[in-house]
Amino acid sequence: MGERSEERSPDGTTVVRKAVRSARLQVRPDGTVRVVAPPAFDVTGFLTRHEAWIAKRREELDTLAAEGRGREDRLLLYGRFYSLAPGPRFAVDEAGGAVAYPSFPALRGRLARMLKEEAGERLAALPDLAGEGPGRIAVKLQKTRWGSCSSLGNINLNLRVIALPRTLREYVIVHEAAHLREQNHSGRFWHLVAGHYPGYRAAEAELRRYRVILERNRVWGALRDTG
Repeated sequence: MGERSEERSPDGTTVVRKAVRSARLQVRPDGTVRVVAPPAFDVTGFLTRHEAWIAKRREELDTLAAEGRGREDRLLLYGRFYSLAPGPRFAVDEAGGAVAYPSFPALRGRLARMLKEEAGERLAALPDLAGEGPGRIAVKLQKTRWGSCSSLGNINLNLRVIALPRTLREYVIVHEAAHLREQNHSGRFWHLVAGHYPGYRAAEAELRRYRVILERNRVWGALRDTG
């Protein structure tokens, strides 16, 4: 493997130096910039040349994150923001808009069990896609993918799915169930998805919006960092 170094500037820009042919630029969902570049590459000049593009991309991401602005310290659950209140046990106060929890590890574990139970129930209602069901259902907290399906028929769901509204949770489960039949994103796969969720294109766009909101949410960031 080639040598690799990583540095971060005070403004949050991350520069990864490695043996690549050309520089790559990314504005991440939280608005910070990441550059992958050859060791001797002029990153400062590169960023200067792309200032306008970076500003435009940040504006686009800010628009996507608008719903979560000012609510970054609340738990996004089932498409709704809840304040957190320490308590002896997990409880959701719908009327008061609050979630009680004994600890972050306990909260993470409870949310994982809730999502796994819901996914099992929904997959049981999709026999034409899931057949007798997946080999197993696992819930993990991931940064990018909402879910995946292995060649063995095991389904992995991102814990962040529990943050989504019901219709989007349904879409993610339908999407992964369709992978039990088609291990790709071919026309046949999307035909299967459309048969159960005709509005899948709009759902994909909404998932991109929620990804940005969740990346900027400090509660979900703390849950990610909780082992």
